[in-house]
Amino acid sequence: MPWIAPEILLTALACVLLLVEAFAKPCPRLIGFVTLAGIFAAIGITIATPIASEFYVAPWGGLYCLDRPAQFFKVFFLVTAALVTWISLAADEESLPNRGEFFVFPLLTAAGLCLLASTMDFMVLFVALELVTISFYILVAYQRTNAIALEAGVKYLILGALSSAFLVMGIAYTFGITGSTQFVEIGRAIGHGPLPLGLKFGLLLIIFGLGFKVAAVPFHLWAPDVYQGAPTSITAFLSVGSKAAGFILLMRVLYTAFGSAAAFATWIPMLSVLAALSMLLGNLAAIPQRNLKRLLAYSSIGHSGFMLIGIIAQIRTPGLAISVFIYLITYLLANLAAFLVIAVASKTIRGEQIHQYAGLWQRSPVLAASLAIALVSLAGIPPTIGFIGKLSIFGAAWQSGLYPLFWIGVVSAVAGLYYYLGVVKAMFWSEPLDNTPIPACLCTKALLLVLSGLTLLLGFWPQGLQHLVRIVQS
Repeated sequence: MPWIAPEILLTALACVLLLVEAFAKPCPRLIGFVTLAGIFAAIGITIATPIASEFYVAPWGGLYCLDRPAQFFKVFFLVTAALVTWISLAADEESLPNRGEFFVFPLLTAAGLCLLASTMDFMVLFVALELVTISFYILVAYQRTNAIALEAGVKYLILGALSSAFLVMGIAYTFGITGSTQFVEIGRAIGHGPLPLGLKFGLLLIIFGLGFKVAAVPFHLWAPDVYQGAPTSITAFLSVGSKAAGFILLMRVLYTAFGSAAAFATWIPMLSVLAALSMLLGNLAAIPQRNLKRLLAYSSIGHSGFMLIGIIAQIRTPGLAISVFIYLITYLLANLAAFLVIAVASKTIRGEQIHQYAGLWQRSPVLAASLAIALVSLAGIPPTIGFIGKLSIFGAAWQSGLYPLFWIGVVSAVAGLYYYLGVVKAMFWSEPLDNTPIPACLCTKALLLVLSGLTLLLGFWPQGLQHLVRIVQS
């Protein structure tokens, strides 16, 4: 079963490492490096797995698919997991967990995310989503002696359970009316006729449940506290991995199961409202934030709104979903670079307030330059790849006639310039509170240079990124 080999490898390795950690008590960092090796092996297997020329290969009676978007997102999730594991290894030595399972749970999370990338059935979707979510429950509250981390874990658990309840109820309504949980069969059952009221309600509940995963307004309440309270590496995983999973599920469910014209008339207005509210609230609420991780949390909410535009635009003008793929790649490079800098800086900077990063350029030029490039990319300023991402979203909105969302997006992007550049100003044009140099190992510096280099290179050469995404969509 080569099509599910990455998930099997990650799950088996996680079980073996848990047993080794329980009985042999090896060095946690050793487990971290073994985890990295396992993730790289899964990346190699995923890339080497042949993709059929058909739209998708459907083993297990249509419950699972292996098409190019699934392969793309699997690689995306695995690269994210590898970078997150390195962020954990590069974090403050005193805050590192003294037990190796902290490095094992990301393997289970990655396995669940890979399964989500290929799901074509609501039952598989729910099982994989719960594997991801339960792993995140544990990781968010892993620092049990930290009151902020415990508070974040409780909030994430309660709101996560509520979102799961919405999702299950929506699946139940959909199954009760269509008689199937498979996306393709649901699409056939709906046909071209009007949607029954019960099915509309089920779709509404499903969007509620998935809206929590992408932190879209009004399902965003967990994000600021969880981003602040969770370990930095887990915050990075949530901001990129969980969000990307939510978007691929939205595309699978909405385009395949609810892809009829009558269904479009039901969910396009809902997503349009979520997109507008997310862009406005996320960017405006980030302005007064003084904690860097909370600022990035509200920023993440705003980015969800931008990506929702791409999902809506695909229905109005087929082919514009490419903007979502481009935006996710830009978001991956910039966000993980920013959190890697925060994790490394935490060795010396005992806090996450923006004023504590004042004069970072004098204390560590590599960290300051990398964080600045990441923030400038998130703001969408040329010549970074973030500019290409925002340009693709705005272009999709304009081509598909989503003019209100276009102008709301422009206003939100301008608001984002203020708080992103405020952090850059503090790093380069403010006097440092402490002149102590901030050390970083050679591997971490090299990784930051690679992430920053790709952010700039793809900004100057967007054709390469666009060609890659078109291959994924073919």
